[in-house]
Amino acid sequence: MEDDTAKSGLAKRIQLRQIEQTMAKTMAESKIQDKFYGEAVIEYLRDNGQIICISDDKTFTDLLREAVCTRLKMPSGCLSISSNADMLLHTLRHMISARNAPLLLIEQNLRGRDMTYLLRQLKNAYPELWIISVARETNKQRFVLLHESGVDNCIVKPIGVQALLEKIALTIKPHGKLGRVLEWARALMAQGEHLRALQVCKQALDLKANSAAALLLIGDVFRAMRQYDKACEAYENASRTSAMYLEPLRKMAEVYAETGNTAKRLECLERLDGLSPLNVERKLTLGEIYLQMNRPENARKIFDQAMTLSDREATEYISGVAFRVADVYMDKDPQTAVAFLQRGLEAKRGFWGTEDLLTFNRVGILLRRAGKWREAAEEYLKALKVAPDDENLHYNLSMAYLEGKDFESARASTLKALALNPDLPRKSSLIACNLATVFVRTGDNMHALPLLRLALEQDPANDQARDLLTQASREQCWSQA
Repeated sequence: MEDDTAKSGLAKRIQLRQIEQTMAKTMAESKIQDKFYGEAVIEYLRDNGQIICISDDKTFTDLLREAVCTRLKMPSGCLSISSNADMLLHTLRHMISARNAPLLLIEQNLRGRDMTYLLRQLKNAYPELWIISVARETNKQRFVLLHESGVDNCIVKPIGVQALLEKIALTIKPHGKLGRVLEWARALMAQGEHLRALQVCKQALDLKANSAAALLLIGDVFRAMRQYDKACEAYENASRTSAMYLEPLRKMAEVYAETGNTAKRLECLERLDGLSPLNVERKLTLGEIYLQMNRPENARKIFDQAMTLSDREATEYISGVAFRVADVYMDKDPQTAVAFLQRGLEAKRGFWGTEDLLTFNRVGILLRRAGKWREAAEEYLKALKVAPDDENLHYNLSMAYLEGKDFESARASTLKALALNPDLPRKSSLIACNLATVFVRTGDNMHALPLLRLALEQDPANDQARDLLTQASREQCWSQA
């Protein structure tokens, strides 16, 4: 009995020692890995790296300072921290022109403003920019949309110092043998060594069978070689390795667009929309294709979805979406174009700015073409609340009143436009003639005559101006007689 107890105690001590050794080994490996991540960030910062942080979360910005300045002992000058994004584009332009390699950490939602659209713009303008989105929480669909918008990594708060350094390190530098092999293959492809690049990709697949990254790169190489069928086959294989890996489908859609295969392109875009339904740009493209394929109901439905989604994004994006949809309908259905433009403006009510004036003007012009001068005037009056001293708006308002035969209102708006900019008639013969027409209709030939002479100076072939000049001159003579 005592022997059994002794054996049992010995077995427990051996098991405990094995656990302790395993834990010690894990801790040692963790420390080595932590050191590796820290060294990767230090190397990046010493090689013209610069971290830009846009966050109004003081706890997070303090953590970032602790990680970079205290833990890594790097100078504070390698960090740029701000609580707003107003000067971000200027900062990035300056850094990149100075050959810095910036990494941007930015809140997904900053002061109630969704930054997804801004991030997409930044990535399009500066593909070399690394972007890490920071949020307290993010759902699967938003996570996918962020990656589609060009975000390289995501941080969900709260986060510790070491985890933060790990995120930064994994963003700026590929790790592991597979990553280095793929970097080699990309370099060969960039040099036009396509066959050699394919051989290196094969080595990557030997390291990791069915590697989505390797298969994607194989597709890129075949695409560069204009072997589009093989490129799409590789992209399809890459897509099968991970249901949420959207890049292969996106590239397949691009290939089908290049080769003019609209049906296949539509199929890829619909699959992408099913996986990532928050991408407004893709919905707009889908709508355009549906219209091309004479599927108006599908187009209207997807455009409605795009408008609904755009309401959730930054307010300045809404006008852009409305313009895109309006452009599609402009020739086919101007009335629907007006509806989308007005919907976009209404969604921005309370946030109208000078950037919306073009939208108001466009709505007004479309309404005037449809004979709806009163509705057009209402749009111009809304715009004048934003820019009361814009002579172009007063001019357009006068034209709307003129078309509605409200001549006295037209004259008041014309006088206001000329008071704001006396050189307005010199912009074109048409403008000078239109302004003169208002004065002729109200019997104000004293103002009309010099404008008509100016119109004919600018364009002697302006028959309307010549006829009005004859009429106004005759009436002036009668009044003086």
